[in-house]
Amino acid sequence: MDIHVYTQGMRIVKVRRVGNSNVVSIPREYEANGYTPGTSVLVDELPGGELRILPTEKLREQIKKIGRGVVADHPEALRILAEHDPER
Repeated sequence: MDIHVYTQGMRIVKVRRVGNSNVVSIPREYEANGYTPGTSVLVDELPGGELRILPTEKLREQIKKIGRGVVADHPEALRILAEHDPER
């Protein structure tokens, strides 16, 4: 049995303490993806304990994606809610 390991783009960095915060340095090669000094990011903890870091500029894109998924997965629930909308 073959086990494939995908490590392209991965870097090991350390968590450091700066003041009262824990800090992870993002290598410069990620600047092309929007991780430049001063960029606001959203840090999200995933169910398995991993952290996902997303530039807030891409947050709107992520919200739209999630919203489309909810609409696609629950059209009946949305129809019922729309029927009970007092402004409708």
